[in-house]
Amino acid sequence: MVLSAIRWQYDNMDKRQIKAGVFAFLFVLFCSMIFLKPYLPSAVYHNFATIMDYKFFQNRVVPSQGPGVPWPVSTTPMSPPDQQLEDKLDGIKTTALLVLDHGAIAYEKYSLGGGQDEISGSFSMAKSIVSLLTGFALQERKIDSLDEPVDPWFPEWSKRPPSHITIRNLLTMSSGLNWEESYWNPFSVTAEAYFGDNILMTAFRQRPAIDPGTTFQYQSGTTQLLGILVSRAAKKPLSAYASEKLWIPLGAERDALWSVDHEEGTEKAYCCFNARARDFARLGQLVLNTGKWNGVQLLNADYIKQMTTPNMILDETQKPTDYYGYQWWVLRTPTEDIPYARGILGQYIIVIPSKERVVVRLGMNKGKTIEHHPEEVRALVEWALK
Repeated sequence: MVLSAIRWQYDNMDKRQIKAGVFAFLFVLFCSMIFLKPYLPSAVYHNFATIMDYKFFQNRVVPSQGPGVPWPVSTTPMSPPDQQLEDKLDGIKTTALLVLDHGAIAYEKYSLGGGQDEISGSFSMAKSIVSLLTGFALQERKIDSLDEPVDPWFPEWSKRPPSHITIRNLLTMSSGLNWEESYWNPFSVTAEAYFGDNILMTAFRQRPAIDPGTTFQYQSGTTQLLGILVSRAAKKPLSAYASEKLWIPLGAERDALWSVDHEEGTEKAYCCFNARARDFARLGQLVLNTGKWNGVQLLNADYIKQMTTPNMILDETQKPTDYYGYQWWVLRTPTEDIPYARGILGQYIIVIPSKERVVVRLGMNKGKTIEHHPEEVRALVEWALK
């Protein structure tokens, strides 16, 4: 009898009432989500990160001292990639490909509307820049040691138990924090850091999960903490420190942009350094020169060596991390180790010591990752070694 009454009430309910109820429920659900995740509309609207996101983010300028120092052009240009590599690069939407040979441009090509002056996002190549800046902070005694604890730099953690994390743990991605690295989930902490407007709150919400220094776990949140620490040690925004220690001394031809979480806010240290291919190449040349530029030792050679040497901490598969140093990837070949900076959509600065070459590839996508390294990285290295 009761079921019959309910069925009669449902059958006679105005369809407009049903629709209104559904819409009301969805509206309340959406509002609740926005309250809990205020960055969500931006994440949903933009769907996924692109190399042009700096155009809608707030940015802080990384000044060069224009007009800068243009690269010379090599008198012995490199042969272009073979057809197989060319097809691979076209298939993943390469926008820029540049090779320096002994400090001169030996190959340069721009595609898909990009050009010599096109600014591109770098994504996690920014992590490698933060590592370089950490080296400068150490060299200038703004930090005492890579083995000093990070807690004193973070008063935001003062009311919780000591973390025992060191600066070296941050550099080697062994902080042991609970950051969940997920690029595809709009509800993830990585999406919140990227699209949100309070990256300090997001970064300091991390909590210890395992003992620091015991396991390699690639986490953008770890680099964000490192960037905050370096900025506080230098007593200036990260972008200003990058200008002072890298962009001006290296003769960058154009200003770069470092995206921040809100106007006059904090740099997204783990990503979001935006520049031209020719200026990204300067970072690779500095590493190739083991910290020397125009005869001047800008950054200690020993730090560069440590930075580009595999850290060998056990990874999550309990194998030594022979593919990552201090925020730089390392491709091991039978003859040499190849350090490189890497972004999620296939942004690379690759250093080839034996040939004294630097390869910069920018683009909109990447290929398959095989044994920790994207397939196009191996292919570019093979090409550059010829």
